[in-house]
Amino acid sequence: MEKGRLREFTIPISLVLLAISIFVTIISLIYFFNLAVLPVQFSDFINFTGNYIYYIFALSVAGDLYFIYIFVSTLEARRKFEELMSTDSKLAFVNNVRELEKMAKKLGPTFRGRLNRKKEELKVKF
Repeated sequence: MEKGRLREFTIPISLVLLAISIFVTIISLIYFFNLAVLPVQFSDFINFTGNYIYYIFALSVAGDLYFIYIFVSTLEARRKFEELMSTDSKLAFVNNVRELEKMAKKLGPTFRGRLNRKKEELKVKF
């Protein structure tokens, strides 16, 4: 596997982890408010955790915020990368090449390859 290949899957990974974190948050909130809709399996698990449910709740809320941040920042980086790559002006491309290189490094090898092809197309040497 190419170095940094996992970075290309940041969006789906963050969405799956966000879903798990939201699920744990909802389960712990249901437990806190003593709602009877909690299935027996989850109730047994939460009773097993004892007072650690408060820590689990705090970690799940922190996870919610973190995975939302990762998801949004990656989407924003991809959007900006696409916007800057869509230019046909060599001057505009050269002015933004450093920022494009940072984003391509963050987004993975596919984006670095696209950036290198665009550099060759516009005959930019860096």
